[in-house]
Amino acid sequence: MASLPGAREQLATVILARVSVGTWQRLAPIDGPAPKSSTHPGRVHVVQDDDAHPAQVPLMTDAEAADWLTATAAGQI
Repeated sequence: MASLPGAREQLATVILARVSVGTWQRLAPIDGPAPKSSTHPGRVHVVQDDDAHPAQVPLMTDAEAADWLTATAAGQI
């Protein structure tokens, strides 16, 4: 998505995980240095407006994600 001209201007929230400093500066140009990447699986930075917050995202295999989506669509969750 970052390769599309003007794509960044269309996003209100950006979620970045394990990105280089250059990618951080392109996609989340907020004041201050890029946060240090975490080696902990599932750790990301959520960037909104001019603020970045660390967050934990769920880690699922493709099969687990498909099961979760199927259960959600069926109203079981």
